[in-house]
Amino acid sequence: GHDGDDRCGAKPSRDGQCWKDVLKLQWTVHGFDYHASYIFSTPAHQNSWGYASFNLTSNIVPSYTAACTASSSQLSSFFYGIVVYNCVLPATAPAGAAASFRFNSLTGELDIDQTVVCREKNTQASFTASGSTNLTLSCTDTKTVNQNWTIGEIYSDEEIKCAPVDVTFRPSQVV
Repeated sequence: GHDGDDRCGAKPSRDGQCWKDVLKLQWTVHGFDYHASYIFSTPAHQNSWGYASFNLTSNIVPSYTAACTASSSQLSSFFYGIVVYNCVLPATAPAGAAASFRFNSLTGELDIDQTVVCREKNTQASFTASGSTNLTLSCTDTKTVNQNWTIGEIYSDEEIKCAPVDVTFRPSQVV
């Protein structure tokens, strides 16, 4: 919005209510789900994918739920905490709000960035909160190999499924 006397990118004052609210920001990750499948259609050819998903809420008003999902075929652990995945925000989220995450399936580290939009005294601006938590995932790993494999059948299938976890944590940085 460039309407009225909004100055894009101007920061509301750090003694304003908005800044105080952002400093109290707390996230809740609902139902974090990680699962993966390693499927070999032949002993030498695989089609393997990992998936991560969760819903993200915070105590910032107006409240909304961001849907965060990712899929990766980058072998062999799929998620390395490098690629940023954008969450999908509902239409009720303020214009300019955003949320994204990175996940490392080897360590369980989940990094979140959220852009919080503030309107105060004819200024509109955004603060970005960043933080991370380490998820403790409880996973099962089931592997099946077709001993009598012939072309056209699946040679082997390994499924990793983790029980969904919920976690609440606070950002470590707000800018």
